[in-house]
Amino acid sequence: MGIPQAQTDTSIDKTTATESRDWLWAIALAAIAFAFRLVPVLRGGGLLGLGNYDDGVYYAAATGLVHGRLPYQDFLVLHPPGMPLLLAPFALGAQLTSDSYGFAAARLAWMLLGAMNALLIWRILRPIGLVAALFGGLGYAVFYRAVYADKSTLLECPATTALLLAIILLQPLVHASSLPRGRAIGAGALLGFAVTIKVWGVVSLLIVFAWLLLVGRFRAALQMIIASAVTAALICLPFFAAAPTTMWHQIVRDQVFRRGGKDVAIVGRLDEIVGLGIVGRPHTVITVAAVLALLCCAVLAWSYREGRLPVLLLLGQGAFLLATPTWFPHYAGFTAAAVALVVGAAIGRVIVLVRARPARIAVGIVCAGALLLYASGWSDIRYGRQFPSNFRSFAASAPGCVTSDDVTALIATDTLSRNLNRGCQFIADLGGHSHDMAAATGVAVSRNRNKEFQRFATDYLRTGSVTILMRYSNGRGFNARTTAVLDRWPLLARSGRYQVRQPAEPGSSVMTESPKPQRR
Repeated sequence: MGIPQAQTDTSIDKTTATESRDWLWAIALAAIAFAFRLVPVLRGGGLLGLGNYDDGVYYAAATGLVHGRLPYQDFLVLHPPGMPLLLAPFALGAQLTSDSYGFAAARLAWMLLGAMNALLIWRILRPIGLVAALFGGLGYAVFYRAVYADKSTLLECPATTALLLAIILLQPLVHASSLPRGRAIGAGALLGFAVTIKVWGVVSLLIVFAWLLLVGRFRAALQMIIASAVTAALICLPFFAAAPTTMWHQIVRDQVFRRGGKDVAIVGRLDEIVGLGIVGRPHTVITVAAVLALLCCAVLAWSYREGRLPVLLLLGQGAFLLATPTWFPHYAGFTAAAVALVVGAAIGRVIVLVRARPARIAVGIVCAGALLLYASGWSDIRYGRQFPSNFRSFAASAPGCVTSDDVTALIATDTLSRNLNRGCQFIADLGGHSHDMAAATGVAVSRNRNKEFQRFATDYLRTGSVTILMRYSNGRGFNARTTAVLDRWPLLARSGRYQVRQPAEPGSSVMTESPKPQRR
């Protein structure tokens, strides 16, 4: 006996309506996530402004790569080669426009990736329910450290994208006993690529591998781990063959040995992981309460098969962040996706457990209100600093090379590629050399006390006909002796603590009186 035509039409209409509604939610979610990443940057330094140093380093490495310079062999990079490869298309496009425009395009692309991450979280949680998908996706869209990591060319954003795509490929295993080989291989390739972006990807890879073993999907686990190893090898081996010892030292030895960043205690790290950094300095009671709430969310999320891998990722990645000897603000972006997935699944579970419709509505309103209150913290946040416009004229008219203690200044003045074309000394990460030098001697020493780094930095800055000093100053990377040398170089322009100076050769005479500073 066949299904009546009217019933079939009604079912199709309902499915179409649901799909249309989902598309509308997805478009709105992506727009919100993108806006939360773009607006604070536009309010701050702008797309062409100064970021947080690391984003400029990665873009500079890509620019060096498209000019034929190999990471590890020709210049220092303290991470695997995945990021320079990802940014290479933007650096290549910049050769047709300018360094600054290529960098701005890369920043916009990373913001779009962040919006995509919010959509991927929506997609992962959608089988649980619309409420779970909405709160998970919106939670990531406004999550403080997720936005911080996605606003510019930092490592965490594309690594998160690769992880979430891998989860989607493996999602059928939540309910099925087998998985097409292509999905397992694809997930492994994505996770292997994440390792080539930042070695921390090994943590995520091992957690996913453990989850597959936990649910008894041994063949999929084997296929995935082999694919990840092959992918990582294919990307890294060409660079390793060119400079095996140096690559090992920079990626592994220097990172294991390095110390730096903020000396953040466990409570401070937990505060960042749960996303409370947006409300100001950490308060132990509030942080502990938020962590306990997150653990309760993990218990609720575990009741869904779709939520178990995110829970394992949250616990494993979180434990790794608490154990790592260094800390920087963007590190919490490592766990941002897992936090959003777990919280979204937990809210979906609470809605299911509350049977009365009025109570469900009340829970939804409370959760939505909490999310809006959290999102309101973005009202006055801005990222980056505007680059002094008058500095560009000094760099543009420089007859030779332009140097800087922050490579982003070379990008902003469109002199990075020009330097490479002129055969100037290329350094993508000046500060990173201090870690490499300290690790080589086996003695943990700060930049200020590292005499070798002080000489190296001064010699490099002196190779320019103009140098832009922005990142380091007396006691902040350059010691008093180095600062005294730099202060004797003729001052061409100043904007706050930023300076443009004319380097002097060792032993040469310098002006006793500097030109009158030109303020912005």
